[in-house]
Amino acid sequence: MRRSAATVAVLALWAVALVPGPGPPAAAQQGARPNVLIILTDDQRIESMGPMRRTRALFKRGGTDFVNAYATTPLCCPSRASILTGRYAHNHGVRTNADAPELDPESTVQRYLGDAGYRTGIVGKYLNSWKGPPSHFEQWHTFENVSKYKGARFNSNGVVHKVKKYSTDYIGDRARGLIRQFELTDSKPWFLVVSTWAPHTPAQAAKRHRNSKVGKWAGNPAVFEADRTDKPAYVQAKSAGFKGGRRLRERQLRTLKAVDEVVERVFATMASLGEADDTLAFFLSDNGIMWAEHGMKSKTTPYTPAIKVPFFVRWPGRVPQKVADPRIAATIDIVPTILEAAGISPDPEYPLDGRSLIDGTTRDRLLLELTGGNNQIDAPTWASTLTTGYQYIEYYDDLSGAVTFREYYDLVNDPYQLENLLADPDPENDPPIDEQSALGLRLARDRRCEGTEGLEPCP
Repeated sequence: MRRSAATVAVLALWAVALVPGPGPPAAAQQGARPNVLIILTDDQRIESMGPMRRTRALFKRGGTDFVNAYATTPLCCPSRASILTGRYAHNHGVRTNADAPELDPESTVQRYLGDAGYRTGIVGKYLNSWKGPPSHFEQWHTFENVSKYKGARFNSNGVVHKVKKYSTDYIGDRARGLIRQFELTDSKPWFLVVSTWAPHTPAQAAKRHRNSKVGKWAGNPAVFEADRTDKPAYVQAKSAGFKGGRRLRERQLRTLKAVDEVVERVFATMASLGEADDTLAFFLSDNGIMWAEHGMKSKTTPYTPAIKVPFFVRWPGRVPQKVADPRIAATIDIVPTILEAAGISPDPEYPLDGRSLIDGTTRDRLLLELTGGNNQIDAPTWASTLTTGYQYIEYYDDLSGAVTFREYYDLVNDPYQLENLLADPDPENDPPIDEQSALGLRLARDRRCEGTEGLEPCP
């Protein structure tokens, strides 16, 4: 894999924290497997960490900030399936929010960890349309059918009940209770997913935060894009404006203040039990959302606000602190990272598409994909190749599979994706024809990829 100069500098810091040479980290080799904690928000874009002062202190100063991290499918259920399996949507089979039954529970990280002797639990949101208990979690307190901020119904280990408390606060209470239960019951390591509905729309803040200040926002060039004729028809049909985007931002940031409090309380509980330093912790979102960029307030687009997410990793003594890692990271990298930290070999029946974030490897590109063409998604089916320098996007006819529209953005000179070089009036700035052909062929291969080995490994 290629390494840039900036990446080499960061990887040098990683090397200090890890045992040199091949094999799992020192903790796994010595049998002291870490606890694993995933804190997962819903529809939180990367620019929304401002109000989360406590979370930034714990993760940004106490761990590594992956500043180029992406959701490989910017839609709740497929993205969460990728987080739990380490696989692209075209491999785990959950392509829309209605496809949760397609997920094979044996391919999930909770199955791996449970088989390895971990206690397992989940609190909050699991998978849309999933029926029955969340597989391979021995303890669960999950939303029943519909996620809500107030008056939500939860399924607590098979008992369905209505919760009057603000759901984010309730999720925090249950998470702390499970950590105490796991720690005081036995000496086994534990795996816990804490998954809030915040800041998903309608983004209803807790009463104590409804009028809190979240800072002013002046928008960005994509919000005020005057000419969208170079964008596909579904984008041109949208009409969200700055005021609507600003209001959505304000509501979302206020809901995140309660999430920030949950993070602080969860870590305080771990610290009181002596487990804060023995826990591999992740903080991330399942996808981002548009704040009126290109006239849109949605999440199913291939554009940066919808695909780029906050993504932090914390493991004191093993993961560098106060480091901004420039590598391209993704939701599919969570499971490979956990398995390496725990010294667990993946099941060859379910090849992992992601890469461990603690073994020093990097990627030169990432596949993004979304299956559209249904009433849940306001975008057509698309796939994209993303690098640090450019983004190439293809849209497809759902019946024939033919390419119907293409986009190409120079991310260095046009980070807000204002000029689609393949559909603007100037043919002189188009990539060469042979390069365009190569981009299409490579994207076609990536859409069929499985695993990181072989002649056509996943990016």
